[in-house]
Order: sequence, then structure tokens, then C-alpha cells
Amino acid sequence: MKILLYSCFILSVLFVHSAFAQKMATSAGVGNPVLPGYFADPTIKKIGDTYYLYATTDGNGGGFGPSQVWTSKDFVHWAIQPMNWPNTHWYWAPDMTRGYDGRYYLYYSQPVELFGAVSDTPVGPWTSLAADDKAIVPNYMIPGVITLDGQTFTDDDGKIYMFWGTWGIYPEHGCAVGLLNQDMKTFERIALIPNTVAKDFFEAPIMFKREGIYYLLYSSGHCEDHTYRVQYVKSKSGPFGPYEYPEENPILVTNEDGSIHGPGHNGVIEENGKHYIVYHRHNNPHEGGGFHRQVAADELLFDEKGNIKKVVPTHEGIGFLGNNTRPFKDLAFGKTVSASSAYSADFKPEFAVDDNNGTLWRAANNAGEAWLQIDLEKQETVQTVLLEMEYPTYAYQYTVEVSVDGKQWSMFSDQRKNDKWASPIIALGKAKARYVRLTIMNTQVVGLPRGVWNVKVYGEDIGTQTRWSSVQEMPALQQMTHGDLLMLDAAEYIAGNSLNTLENKGTLAGKWQASTAVSVKNYQGRLAFYFDGANKLQSDFAVPESMNGNAAYTVSMWVNNPEISRVEPIISWSRPGHDLTLATYGYGADKTSGVVRHGGWADMGYDDLPKANQWQHIVISFDGYMERLYVNGELVKEQNKMLFVRGDAQFTVAGLADDFFSGYLASLHVANRALTSEEIKHAFTALSKTTSALSIETADLPLGKLSSLPLYGRDLEEGTAVDAMGEVQVVDGRIGLSNKGLVIPQLGKLLAQNQYTMVLDMHDGKTWKLIVVKREKGNTICYVDSQAVSNSFLLKNGRLADDIAVWNIPVIHSLQLFSEVKSDQGIADMYDAWQEMIKAGIVRKPLVAAKPPYRINDKQLFAGIQGANHGLRYLLTYGLQKSGWSAAPHTLFDYDKQVKYVEAMAKDIFGNVSSTASFALSTEKPVNIPAEAYSFNRKDTQELPFWNGMTLPAAADSMQVDVLAADGVWRLASKDTKWGGKETLGPFLYKKLSDDFTIEVQIADVAGKSTGTRTSSEAGLMVQDAVNPSAYINNAVLTGWNLGNLVRSISSSVYKEANTGAGLDYQPYLQIQKVGALFYLRCSKDGMHWIDLPNSPFVRPDLANKMLHVGIYQVANNNQLGYGLFKAIKVWKIAL
Repeated sequence: MKILLYSCFILSVLFVHSAFAQKMATSAGVGNPVLPGYFADPTIKKIGDTYYLYATTDGNGGGFGPSQVWTSKDFVHWAIQPMNWPNTHWYWAPDMTRGYDGRYYLYYSQPVELFGAVSDTPVGPWTSLAADDKAIVPNYMIPGVITLDGQTFTDDDGKIYMFWGTWGIYPEHGCAVGLLNQDMKTFERIALIPNTVAKDFFEAPIMFKREGIYYLLYSSGHCEDHTYRVQYVKSKSGPFGPYEYPEENPILVTNEDGSIHGPGHNGVIEENGKHYIVYHRHNNPHEGGGFHRQVAADELLFDEKGNIKKVVPTHEGIGFLGNNTRPFKDLAFGKTVSASSAYSADFKPEFAVDDNNGTLWRAANNAGEAWLQIDLEKQETVQTVLLEMEYPTYAYQYTVEVSVDGKQWSMFSDQRKNDKWASPIIALGKAKARYVRLTIMNTQVVGLPRGVWNVKVYGEDIGTQTRWSSVQEMPALQQMTHGDLLMLDAAEYIAGNSLNTLENKGTLAGKWQASTAVSVKNYQGRLAFYFDGANKLQSDFAVPESMNGNAAYTVSMWVNNPEISRVEPIISWSRPGHDLTLATYGYGADKTSGVVRHGGWADMGYDDLPKANQWQHIVISFDGYMERLYVNGELVKEQNKMLFVRGDAQFTVAGLADDFFSGYLASLHVANRALTSEEIKHAFTALSKTTSALSIETADLPLGKLSSLPLYGRDLEEGTAVDAMGEVQVVDGRIGLSNKGLVIPQLGKLLAQNQYTMVLDMHDGKTWKLIVVKREKGNTICYVDSQAVSNSFLLKNGRLADDIAVWNIPVIHSLQLFSEVKSDQGIADMYDAWQEMIKAGIVRKPLVAAKPPYRINDKQLFAGIQGANHGLRYLLTYGLQKSGWSAAPHTLFDYDKQVKYVEAMAKDIFGNVSSTASFALSTEKPVNIPAEAYSFNRKDTQELPFWNGMTLPAAADSMQVDVLAADGVWRLASKDTKWGGKETLGPFLYKKLSDDFTIEVQIADVAGKSTGTRTSSEAGLMVQDAVNPSAYINNAVLTGWNLGNLVRSISSSVYKEANTGAGLDYQPYLQIQKVGALFYLRCSKDGMHWIDLPNSPFVRPDLANKMLHVGIYQVANNNQLGYGLFKAIKVWKIAL
């Protein structure tokens, strides 16, 4: 503090106008923010004696409305006014102006479109300017201008102009200006103000005029962070320019201490010869995503040349611009306050009585009741209690009570059944009281924070009525019992169980239904459910309303993911939706949404991905404000956010749409509250020990010689192994380790304990047996196939020495040692489950090749199994090459002309193995279509080489379409091309093929790669129905949105799209292999080692046995010139 005060002193001496000399953001009575709530993109107008402030409704996930306007007669005391239009999903950046006809016109944005309406008053009711509420300014109405943020300007001659634009940072982009016609929806003239003039232009253009100079202000940087700022250009000629860019830019930026953060998207108003800039900035403390913005106002000053001076943003604001409309003493201001709780020091109870729209009280709980009590310090006459709730456009159910002694309370305002929103809310009455208490019971959005900006108490009737909204739908007021709603624990079951129905042991009760059976298995010492990447669980009970909205929750799971894919959902309870409405939690590798998917910026990924094939305790906990991620008891990430979850009809485990979890889940709990870090740490410590004291497992070991055997156990470190000079073999249809004299450390010590149960799955040279040895109170009993026998097993087959056990067993499949003693019934149940497990009839069926293994190109051989089962793993062997146990029933081998067969085996998760099938290779050879070193330019009249055809957009020249070839390297380029029909689709060069085929290409370069810029241009391979172009498959590269390698399968009845999330780190070699109705899409870094892309293979019976167009394409997807460079194009026809 001393350092800060010293800095303030020095800076105040050096800089008279330093921000450090101003009041702090938390000072009482300051005038900024102007409004008590979250609003952005302000437009300010004065009509008569009233100020009208139109703004985006913020803080609700992305500007989702409702439509509203704030009004004031003094610029300090504001009231919100609901409006009838629009009722759309988005309500962005509204603007209002008086038209040529004297009526009022309201304009607003949805993504890349502008809409308009007209009314006889500034607050509506509004009537759309276009039939069916269609847009009046579509996207790219002006080339180089992405449509958004329309703002009008009326010149001295009465002509009305509109400016608009967003994302104007691209080359040949900028801001649009248009002269409106009398109908206020079409234009007499439009033009582009390029970003070479309006430098750094991003969005939010607005014009005002002063002393003959036209000022065009706009925002640049990123609206979600500190870089957002205001810049401007000016002109002495008019709205169409020409413009000059003053050196003073930027004029409004984030201040030094960050308390005025990301200022921008402003309006301007003139009053009494002074100009004021009305802008938004981020709230304090700044909330995640930058979507909790607040409106502020400061004065604009000019130098003698008419240049705008740098704005000094303040917390004081500009104060009254008219006579004070509320000249009454606030009896609550600065008084002592107590509360049921406070979330943190950033939300103290006293902030509710400081007359500061930037500070508020927020309770620690976001469910149930929360109260705030004000001590007026003496008995007063109370006639008005004014409330400004945290979210002005959501309804609250509450009471206001008064008391003389703080013990006996009388009702002043009973709004426990309120279903309307307003701000301010004005409660009128008459009472003698020293204490005033606000109690919030319920909110329109489940889990909405119990928060209030200001509570003001007056001894007079202030003469103002509440402007209530229309009736809103309110959730039921629930008396919640906190606890685990969902409890799914594999420890409740037995290894070998195959389950179609599971019990929910949580408070919601009910059952889980499996899409296909879920197996229970001992895996790395822990009982777990196995999900095969295609099955999932769905609850037969509903998602309670209490889990919607911004509800607190905790998801806790013990999970082992052997191979981590990009997206692997584990639990979800939301229906498909938009930003902040999703609730999906998983263990995937995606950097942005591998942990949590809420939709948009609120997603969360792992910074350090927990190691694959190890047990991890993963907890995600949300308290209504902060979402925290814990891995193995340690907090690794936290983000603040506001959620608007829309619950689905049921909970889903391990699958969502086309994404599935593949791996082991030991337990999954979901609670309806946030757990503390201490509770999470305790849960990890209590459950971190594996189920088994010691575990040996062979079902997932590779076949062949083994030198090291992994051991698992609660007292063993990760990675513990023992020497095992044996061989992993298939014996009587099961995997086991053949090793005489297996030395196991610590087992001897464990077997010397007074209490344990040991379960040994072994082959005695004749048959598989389940041996159970249990010791209780010093007595040892041995069971062979559930039958008690004499206790000779240990003596015959083992030798104990200190803490070491030496086993002489022909073949061991698994060994589990538990500290607890199993009952006789438990041992019988274990044996029954074991018998069911080893039957596994599905893998006894002979494996059949989809087609005889065949060459797909000069170097590779393809082999695949027909009728593959997701619950199995396949091992394909081609000479010395092995696929390894894989869920994929197909693989590529390097072709070896000396090898004539491919052998195949399958196993289930328990290590039951099929017989070996042998498939003779096809004798057919792929026919290569030679691609010579051609040269070509579409603008010449020469014949197209190599390809059978080419499709171009109708306006190929204006779209700058290039099709060039030099030495066999093709360059396809275009701008303004997009999906949606051949009139706008980019260049596509194709071969006509009706047989099976393989096509490969190297994407040697794409737009933006050389500068490290991700772009929307895509380039790659396409397979298209020759008759129906809307049926196609893509294997492409698209770096924009960090997609990387991208695949699509599209038709009138199919829409599948997936990507690798690699961005600029895409794999440049692409391949499509057609096998009947199956299309295998692959990528590679070197053109030799190929990997399957997500969702491959695509099943497309509509593209089987048809003439197809197969080739290379490019699409810009916006009006920027994009391109792709295609090398090493290879095509093979395959006839089997």
C-alpha cells in the first residue's frame, strides 16, 4: 500500500490528469458505470428532455436480448423500458434515429445482418421495415465489409447516412458508408472506407459532426480483452470522405490499473456545447469471455485543430446533464450492512449501499435464500425502497421487510410470486423502521447469482413507478437437498458382468440403460466399466430443473483412458444448443474443450493432458461463478463464467452425437453443489488406492515374448514391473502368460497377512480354472471353481520367501489380491461371472475378410474384417508386420510381394481370443492413372490435361478464380466462393470414376501458412455424385477456427463433419480410398504412414456403384483470396 501511495504521489505531480489521481472503481458515489447492469454497444440519443440509451443486453452468454431501452431525464437516474421488437435470438448493437418522415427507426444486428423497424415513439411498439422480418443489409452488401454494428448519422442538410462493419482487419476490408433513401431501408449510394484509411478498423463505426468536421470513430483490438480501444478518422468533406488519420490515435484505451478495461464501441452526445463519449468497458472484477460489459461516459475534448484529445477515462463519470429528478436523501447510503453470506471480498455487502453501479453484493450461494440487512442507525420513516438487481432483465422473487429492533419483522413488499423484471424496482409503503432486509428466494434463471447493485431507502414517496416487463416463465421454487444426484460405481459389481441395466445409487434413483452391454473388468487394479467407443448409458430419469441455467454442480470421476482422442465425452445433461447452454464433461485431448463443453468461449481444455492409460481422478466443480478443474486432488485450472444450461430429457454417459468415450470408468458422481478444494483433496486421498492390494493382468498384453510384467497395487508406484521371462500366448482361446517360476515382490508379505482374498485365473495344463484363496483370522480356505478344497494350493504351486512369492503355474491369466475377505456367496457370484466371461461366444465365430486383402496403390496393402464389433480388438498380421491389437478392423501394410496371406485374430476386453483366420491376397493390381508434368492456365484456350472435367463458379473472373499448373503442381485459387451450389462453389477438377479407387495428394501450401495466419480458405480432395452435386465427401485442410484436417460427408439425408483441431499444424498428405460404399479418409505427415481421420470410414451407399467426380478443389469461404497448392497427385483404379 505504501508503494502504491508513493506512486500515486509522484504521478500526480508529473501528470495532472493521471488516472491514479481519480477515484477508485470501488469508491462510493461515483458515476461510472452509468447503468446498474451488464449492457454493451451503447447508442445515446436525446429527444425532447429525455435521454434514450439503447444497448446490447449483455451478461447472458452472447447478447441474447431481450430488447430494451434505458431512459433518463438527468443522465444519472435511469430506468429500463421493455420493447416489443425484436424477439430474436440475438439483439446486438441497436441504434435509433428519427427518419425523414419524423418517425423513429430502430436498427439492430444479428450475426452478419442488419434489421430495421419503425415506430411513432422512441420506445415502440416497433414494426419491421421488411416483410417476414428479413434483413435490410445482408452480409457483404459491399465487398470487403462484413455486416454488423449499423449506426446512423443525420447531417445538417437532413440527409441520413448509415455506417456498418465488423472484422474489418482483413486485406481489402473496412467500414461501409451508405446514404439512406427515404424508405430508411435502401441506399442511394454505398461505399467502402478501407482499413488502409481507417487504420486497424475492427467494428462499431459511428459518426458525429463538430464545427464542420466529420468524425468517424470506431473500435479496434479484441472486444473480450484489454486491447479493445477507440480510434478515429476525420473529414472536412462529408461522410464519404476523403478521411485523414490523426496522430493522436487511439483516443480511448485501457487505463494503467486495468479497472477501466477494454473500453470501446461508443456513442457520442452533445450537451450544452460539450461532447461526451458513451462507451462500454468490462466489469470489475472482469468476468470470463468479456461478456459482462458496463456502460460509462466521459467528456471528449478537442485541440485547436479540431483533433480529439486522448480521453481520460474515469470512474467519476460526467454526472448530471439535467436537473436531479430524485432530490431525496438515500437513508441507506454508507450505512452498516450485514448479509447471509458474500461470495468474496469483491462482492461485499456494503457495496449494496455505496451508490456505485460498478460494485455489488453477491451471496456465496446461488440457490436457496440469501438476505441483506441494512441498519439505518436510527428509527426512520420509510416510504420507498429502491432495488437495482444484478440482472435487470431477469425476474427475481423476493421480500422486503422492515424492523424497529432487528428481531420482529414486518412485510414491506412481498414479491415471492413475482414473474416480471424491471430496474429500478420501487417498493412503496409507509413504516417506521431502523432495519431494512432484502431476501432473495428465487430467480428466473436457475442458479442466477443472488446479487444487487444498489438498495436505496427513502423517507419520501419518490414519485416514480416500476416499469414492469411482461410475464416471464419462472422455475419452481425448490427446497433443495444437496448431495450426489448420480452415483455410478463399478465396485458395486463383479468382474465379468455384462450389464444392460445399471442402478443409479444417487438421490435421483432410477436406472441407466445401455445402448449395448457394458462390461465390468479389473483394469490396472481397479474394478471399472468398459466403454468401447460405440456404447453409452442413458438415464430413465429426467434431468431435474435444478441442474439448468447457472446451477452449481460437481462432476467427479475415476477414469482411465488408454488412447485419448480429441473429444471423449463422459457425462452430459444438456440438449444441443448455443453458447453457454451445454453441459458436457470429458477426458479428451482438444485444447479448448477436452474437459468441458459449454459452447463457445466458456469451454475448457487440459493445459497438461493427464497421462493416457493411467487412473486419473478428475473433478470439475462450479459454484455459479468459478468453474474449477482438479486432477488427482490438485487444482489445475479455474475460470469464471455465467452458464445458461438447457437440460436434456436424460443424462448420457460416454456418448454424445458422433463422439464417444473409449476406456474405463471406475466411478462417476454428479452433485448439485460445488465441492470445496478440501473435500476434493480428501476424496482423492480416500479413493486413490486401487481396488486391489496387488493385481496382475494379461488380457491387454501383446502376444509374444515378454521380459517385463506390469504390476498394479495400492502400495505400488506407477510403472512397477517385474522380470518375467515368459511368453504371452493364446491358450484354449484365452490370453495368458506362460512363465514357470514367476517371482512377485510383496506378494509373499501380503499372503502372510491375517486377512485377504486372492483370486487367481489360471490354466493348469488342461483347462482354465478360477482359484480363490481366502484367509480370515488366521484360517486359510482354498476354492477351485467355487468349490472348497484342501488348503494345498499354495504349498503345491507357490513358495514364499520374505516378501517374495514364487509361482509355478503353467499359464496365468490374472491375479487379484484384496485386503477384504469375500463371503462364500461372493465367491460363488464371482465364479458365475467368470464362467459367463470366458464363454464370450462372439469371438469364437470365424472372422471373414470384407474383401480379399488388396493393394490400394503402389506401396500399400489394405486388409479389413467384415462385420466388425466395437467391443473387440483386432490383430492383423502380414508377414513380419503386425497391426497390434486395435479397435479398427482394418489396416494398411507395406506391400511385400513375397507374402501371400494376411492372418487375423480378434479378442474381447477379457482376453478371450478367436481362432486365427487366414486370407489370401487378391491377385488384382491397382491401375495407376499417370499424372505427368503438365502445365495449364484456365485463362488460355488449351485443353485441360489429366482431369476429365472442371467446374467453376458462374462469376469466375470476378471471384478471381485461378486454375494453374506448372510441372504437374496445381494451384487453385478464388475469393467469395462458398458452399451452397455450383454457382458459388470454388474450382473443382475431377476424374470420372465408377470403380473403386484410391486418390492421394499433398497440400503443399494454403493461404496464410507462410505468415502463420489461420484462414477460412479450404483445399483438398472431393468425391462428388456426378448427377447430384449436393452429395459429396471432402478430405481437406482448413486452418481457420483451428480446424486443421477436415472431413465431411454430406447429402440430403447425411451431415457429418469432423476435424483434428490441428490448425496450421495439419498433416499435408491426404488420401481417400473407396471400397464399395465405404470411404476411408486418411492423412499423413510424409505420404507413407497414414492415419484414419475422425469418423472414417464413411458409409455412403448412395455413392456406391455410381459415376463419381473425384479430384481436387478449393473454396474461399469469404471474400478473401484463398488458394491451395496441390502436389504429388496420384490416382489408382481398383477392380476386384
